[in-house]
Amino acid sequence: MRPKYILRQSLSRPVSCGHYLPDNATDEQQKSARDADIRSAISEIENMDFSAEYAEPGYSNPLKGILFADWNYFPRGIDSILERYGYQIEWSDEWTTCEQCGRAVRTSPDSHGYQPSYVILNDCEIVCVDCLNGDAGDYLESLENHPNRALNVPAINPAKWGYVQLEDGFESGFHPGQNDNPKAIYARLPAQYPRLLFKIDGVGQFDFTFSVWHRPES
Repeated sequence: MRPKYILRQSLSRPVSCGHYLPDNATDEQQKSARDADIRSAISEIENMDFSAEYAEPGYSNPLKGILFADWNYFPRGIDSILERYGYQIEWSDEWTTCEQCGRAVRTSPDSHGYQPSYVILNDCEIVCVDCLNGDAGDYLESLENHPNRALNVPAINPAKWGYVQLEDGFESGFHPGQNDNPKAIYARLPAQYPRLLFKIDGVGQFDFTFSVWHRPES
């Protein structure tokens, strides 16, 4: 059964988060709010995104694919119904798809240690690590010599692309002593390293650790 059909049929029941109504709302006000809820849900159905598989590590692919929407527009329990038909549901404001392979990547943190499994190219194109790893060299070069930028994708190893680690163990955060400053580090490094790259090594609730790498000239 197609998911859009299932969702349309579900609208015979009240949605999870409908339009607010006061306790003394009239029948006309209730009908108007209900009609508005249905219009919003139908719009969400028509604009719902889909992906056949995950690119995000740690997720198993569902039988029929992944649906992305704001599920507040639909009745409670619709997720269980769709999952029984072989779909997985995700929130559209927490996920998107790789613009090259179309697989799903998480864009909203789900833990304090979250780091992305995708990069943004040309300020707008989201590309998963699997698609990028064949040509990560240009992306890493775009991060060079910018102390306010850093590689923040654990699956990309700079060493694979000819970078050599200079120093690590730097910390920045709210705890005492976590005051390492990338700009100060960049300023003090010798001029013999003309191609420098900062890399986020770990992320916590209130801090992160990072290292600095360089790319020897061929």
